[in-house]
Amino acid sequence: MAATARIEITRDVAAIVRDDLHPQAQAIDAGLYPEDVLRSLGAAGAYGRHVDGSAAGLLAAVEAMTLAGEACLSTAFCVWCQDALVWYLARSEESGPRRLLAGVAEGRLLGGTGLSNSMKAFSGIEPLALTAQREAGGYRVRGRLPWVSNLAPGHVFAGIFSLPDGRRVMGLFEAGAEGVAISANARFVALEGTGTYTVMIRDAFVPDLDVIAHDAAAFVPRIRNGFVLLQTGMGLGLARGVAALMRGDTRGREQAEHLPLGPAVIEDRAAALLARVAQVARAHAETDRATFLETLRLRLDVSWLALEAAQSAMLHFGARGYLEGAEAFRRLREAQFVAIVTPSVKHITAELARSDVS
Repeated sequence: MAATARIEITRDVAAIVRDDLHPQAQAIDAGLYPEDVLRSLGAAGAYGRHVDGSAAGLLAAVEAMTLAGEACLSTAFCVWCQDALVWYLARSEESGPRRLLAGVAEGRLLGGTGLSNSMKAFSGIEPLALTAQREAGGYRVRGRLPWVSNLAPGHVFAGIFSLPDGRRVMGLFEAGAEGVAISANARFVALEGTGTYTVMIRDAFVPDLDVIAHDAAAFVPRIRNGFVLLQTGMGLGLARGVAALMRGDTRGREQAEHLPLGPAVIEDRAAALLARVAQVARAHAETDRATFLETLRLRLDVSWLALEAAQSAMLHFGARGYLEGAEAFRRLREAQFVAIVTPSVKHITAELARSDVS
């Protein structure tokens, strides 16, 4: 696994979103993977803000993702995938995978998270999908991950696999490498441009050099708050984008002024949630369950805002929003993804209900 050549930094994140991303949003929704935009965002520093693990760094990463989400949730989701991969590498105590940190943080090496199944498995929702045997110098891994995003041949992603003795290990895989095949076997109602594939791992060898954590059970509690907090940029960006969409619609603005959720209300709620992100980020390194549950509550509230804001936009535009290719309908489909990406609304509410009972 090697990073590509450096990219010259010429513009900031806002300029890239305005000049490159906005004009391509519809094409990305239809299936265009925004690789050039993602590399440019990395060169502009979008993925390196939280490397130091500080609360301010996490907040800055969320704000960069929010800018992308205002225009296109597919791209914001890919930004989160990249951010999460940076988060794992930066938090690892192993020198091997950290050799890739600079390349990933700068967007020279792109990749995904690969931990959807793992996060569900740690919550007891489904079994761990990957299994492995220890071999000299590494691990021989088998299994299937149904959806891993921000992938293409040569991109990297993380995965957690179980050993016969019950131990769990977190390592890096390269899409398209020997034993790591990717295939696109489904079409989605939204986010077609996110490089989402099924990954089949057939006796792939993960050398010790690519092990992020030999004890994943101890490592995951250290990264999970940041993993979830970073996701808030997607929903906050979508909400702000929807508010701007409605505000710019002079044709329907007067009739829609009495809707329960107008642009000012959406933006106020987004600002309040961003303030909570800053507060919760200060405790991201805590591994207790109470802190994790507070992070999940915040993530849940962001999901509700995204859903309510997108629904309000549909009501605002009425029949105009119900046409194929309508911007309001794209944002509604995107908002539904915010609610189902791991940890989904269903996952979070189950976790919170379990804690209330106990």
